Amino acid sequence: MVEAWFRHDWKPLNVIEVRHAASLLKWTREDLLATVADLRAARLDERYPGERWSIRGIPEHIADADLYYLNSVGLSGLTQAQLPEDVFERLRVTRDSMEAALPGLAGLEKVVGSQGELWSPRKLLRRAVWHECDHIDHIRKLI
Repeated sequence: MVEAWFRHDWKPLNVIEVRHAASLLKWTREDLLATVADLRAARLDERYPGERWSIRGIPEHIADADLYYLNSVGLSGLTQAQLPEDVFERLRVTRDSMEAALPGLAGLEKVVGSQGELWSPRKLLRRAVWHECDHIDHIRKLI
């Protein structure tokens, strides 16, 4: 279950773990952008039977999820309404917000209940990295 809470999620992150997470987030974003870079608008917007989103809808979902993760731990002042319409600008804005929050995660002892789910900085980063990787594979399957 992606909503899983592991005992290790209680443990505060250290500086090295935050740096490692920053690298993972950078690499997953590079992979995502490289995966869709050569696709024309028609291919990005094509609908696939049995699929929830078009290819363009998947990065939009990733951006929205990043904001959700940050807000679940109380680390972003952004709201959904403030996000740009353009999917790639939306990805940039939410990732900039995530990167701005990273330095403050080291040593932060914070666990928050949000919508029936427990959240911590460690879980936020675990979910953000996993989620982007999962949807990169999803896009590759559609391509």
